[in-house]
Amino acid sequence: MTPHIQAEGLTQDDEEHLNRIKLRFDSAKIISVKGKVCGLLKLVEEGDEWDLIQIQIDTHFRGKGIGQRVIKDVLKRAFASGASVKLSVLRSNPAKKLYEKLGFKPYMQTDTTFEMRAVVSSPPGFE
Repeated sequence: MTPHIQAEGLTQDDEEHLNRIKLRFDSAKIISVKGKVCGLLKLVEEGDEWDLIQIQIDTHFRGKGIGQRVIKDVLKRAFASGASVKLSVLRSNPAKKLYEKLGFKPYMQTDTTFEMRAVVSSPPGFE
């Protein structure tokens, strides 16, 4: 995440970094494939709009479709319960293209982020 933060011209001191880690840490889940830890997901599954706070895939596992499969699973479960899913992505983060491919659409933007939402439906690329 640091390169994306820097690309936006933002700085992050140790306290801000720790606060980001602690944010809704109660919702954190480890992502593993074949018994190997490969990432982290922070997802708040409350009400009719779930909040995908964070998804990180270890650099050694990127490009293998793991993040896409995790997000598709989140969408499938959310849609089955009638919920939409929202997330925030830094404008410079190339993951925005994946989110759009999976049906997320920007509904608001700031100087540094796009706020995106996938609503109950069958988004493109969703199986």
